[in-house]
Amino acid sequence: MEGDLVNTINGLTKEQAMEKAFKIAYEGEATRTNCAQETFHAVSSVLGFRNPQLFRSISAFEGGGAVTTCGSCGAFCGGLVSFSHFFGRTYKQWQEGKSYIKASILGQKLYKKFMEEYGSIICGEIHKKKFGRNFKLMDEENLGINMEELKAFEDMGAHENVCPTVAGLAAIWTVDILWDELPKDTDIENIPSPAEAKKNFKAKN
Repeated sequence: MEGDLVNTINGLTKEQAMEKAFKIAYEGEATRTNCAQETFHAVSSVLGFRNPQLFRSISAFEGGGAVTTCGSCGAFCGGLVSFSHFFGRTYKQWQEGKSYIKASILGQKLYKKFMEEYGSIICGEIHKKKFGRNFKLMDEENLGINMEELKAFEDMGAHENVCPTVAGLAAIWTVDILWDELPKDTDIENIPSPAEAKKNFKAKN
């Protein structure tokens, strides 16, 4: 029946959306880096809510926050921003002093996924889990990037597989958590094509 809902979002089934999100995040992190942006970009692309302002605003979440490796993994943060896009507290709720923590509850589900996989959400701890060591990517004295540590990081395959997989898995988990919370597509199978509609483009007698 026309108007019925189908179990797809943006034309994708859940399984298709999760697989595509993984591939988009993986490719982006491998070629352009920034785990926070890549995770958010992947999720927003498959669910159909790309937001250039949000994408830009999370740039400094990369590398454990400002490339310090000391804070939360950027891929984890990219998932949190996705939850907040849909379920974050509004200005109106804030002005009225109302608490609304649905985005945080969804974030806790993502936290549990990270803990199960890595034992931590902290960038440097995930590095230790996957590389056997942490990397001091921040130039503590001059600010910016510690190029010697960055080279060691890349020489151990950081953006060949490890960081792309971290971003890809975060994208999968985020889509999975959001799926049942979001409206699904409308069934348009019985809607006529433009040519068919134009052929009958007249009022009934």
